[in-house]
Amino acid sequence: MRRSAAALLACGLAATPAAARADLFSSISYGVHVSTIGSGITLEKPLLYDFSARIATGAGSISQQISYDKTPYTATTKFSNVAVIADFRPSGGRYRLSSGLVFGNDRIDGTSATDASTIGVGNGVYPTAGTGTVSTRLNFDHPSVYAGVGTGTGLIRGFALAFDVGVLVRNGTPSTTASGPLITDPAFRTDLGRLRNELKTRVVVPVLSLGLVFRP
Repeated sequence: MRRSAAALLACGLAATPAAARADLFSSISYGVHVSTIGSGITLEKPLLYDFSARIATGAGSISQQISYDKTPYTATTKFSNVAVIADFRPSGGRYRLSSGLVFGNDRIDGTSATDASTIGVGNGVYPTAGTGTVSTRLNFDHPSVYAGVGTGTGLIRGFALAFDVGVLVRNGTPSTTASGPLITDPAFRTDLGRLRNELKTRVVVPVLSLGLVFRP
């Protein structure tokens, strides 16, 4: 039985192209990267001479000012994700076509940032003392689809720069709340619902990534 299994394995390896066999057992590449969806580490495993798989992590946060119902909000995007990406290199060249899924707990938190005595929420205008801080949240708790292209260039033996550009299609779950006593008021809660409906639940995010890769 063992001799038969060994013979079958030998025949299978003999039938596989030499370049594919060499890449199939090559070492995992390690790297670090910075991108528009967070910074982290990258692990890449060649599977065939023109195909490989990557796992990349992303963490970090960025803030910006936005407006809802003529009220300014500070929106903070927090990244905590893991991407699983397949890369195809036509003819085994340096350029790659990439697709994959991004998992994690990325979200956008918004907090009202106004010193005015009143605040617009939905169709209503309310005293800021009654609403307190109005907060919004968009959770990207579903897998997001990524597609992009990339390339790289060698630096010194074993090290290379990697560059990727693509898009990430995300579906979010929105929520709104407030810290003031008006949270129990039915009319105010209805307007919080209207504010929640203003949050874009489908978001297309441009992705730019620059990394340093070590290939043993």
